[in-house]
Amino acid sequence: MSGWTTASYLAAASLATSVAGTGLGAIGQARRAQAAAGQASYQAQVARNNQIIAERSATLAEQQGQAQEDRQRLKTAQLLGSQRAALAAQGGDVNAGSDLDILGDTARAGESDAQTIRSNTMLQAYGHRLEATSAAGQANLYEANAANEMANLPFGIGSSLLGR
Repeated sequence: MSGWTTASYLAAASLATSVAGTGLGAIGQARRAQAAAGQASYQAQVARNNQIIAERSATLAEQQGQAQEDRQRLKTAQLLGSQRAALAAQGGDVNAGSDLDILGDTARAGESDAQTIRSNTMLQAYGHRLEATSAAGQANLYEANAANEMANLPFGIGSSLLGR
């Protein structure tokens, strides 16, 4: 025999079991880190999608608001035309006096309505852009979490998997 005693065999078996346990623990830790990184990457993509949706919503709100503002101005112009015709039919001078005051009041009220539409539209678009900014920040946080999970893998596995 080679001089191995039962104690030597037991010590070698114990060492082999310890090494195997450590290896399995590292593999388990690596799999958990990869799963956490994958989840964080998924959440980052969802947040990026939310950012895109919020930006598109802001643009759509601006387009719809511009259309509403234009319609309001057309309505005001039509009302002014109707008022001019009615005042002229009554024999009034639409370019002077109280008739002119009526037309001026109508024009100011119509423009005020159009400006209110513009202001509301800008506030709505701003709200959507805030959502987009928040989603972008959340995506950055998730991406950082994913990178950290991969970087913290045992034995440098993380950096080789990330290609960094």
